[in-house]
Amino acid sequence: MFYSLQSYHTDKLTKLYSLGIGLCLLLFSTSLKAQNSEIGLELGAYNYMGDVVRSYDFGNNSLGGQFFIRKHLNEGVSFRFSIGGGKVKGADDEAFDIFSANRRASFEGNFVNSDVQLEYHFLNYRNDRLEQYWTPYVLLGVGVYRFEGQDHLFNSYDSGLKFRIPVGVGIKLRLDKRWTFAISTSAIKTNSDVIDNVSLLTPNIKNYRGGNPNDDDIMFFTGISLSYTFYKIVCPKPFF
Repeated sequence: MFYSLQSYHTDKLTKLYSLGIGLCLLLFSTSLKAQNSEIGLELGAYNYMGDVVRSYDFGNNSLGGQFFIRKHLNEGVSFRFSIGGGKVKGADDEAFDIFSANRRASFEGNFVNSDVQLEYHFLNYRNDRLEQYWTPYVLLGVGVYRFEGQDHLFNSYDSGLKFRIPVGVGIKLRLDKRWTFAISTSAIKTNSDVIDNVSLLTPNIKNYRGGNPNDDDIMFFTGISLSYTFYKIVCPKPFF
């Protein structure tokens, strides 16, 4: 029974991921007709903070990644669409307080996501004449995700389809005319209090052991990316 439920949830995540990949490829094929479009891959670590883990713990870093396309709207602003996924996990710190020691909750799970982001670059790093090859930047986006996890009691659960809002900062370095390297870190508002399956609505946890209903769980992502820029080649007009 448990295996069939797990397979059912995995199939739903696979379908969502395949749909996102198809949409991303469609947008990419369209963007190639325009100048200064990029395609890239970002890999890094996801982390979590919520009712189970109340502070950032590097020991909870888990692998995540995103495939993305980027369109430069002008010299300072770019638009990015991405599809990806990752894993988050956490466990109660029994030394934190008596409730954590008694509860001993833990969880881990996987998710798929799709985001749309605006990036603002403080320096014009793409103009060869300026010889400025790097820039700090900020990002703000909105996206959707679906998380499916398992808690310490082997209960399977999922968040349903939720909105998420990533906000972050980073640095980009133009390696040459085609390749760009970037590193960034972002905090992600999940609009959910069930990532860790600890809340006042969790049926297997008593109220005094439940979470704070006023605080949503937060994800963090720190990653590095490498992207390739496509330039439109303008053919000269015939003289005659």
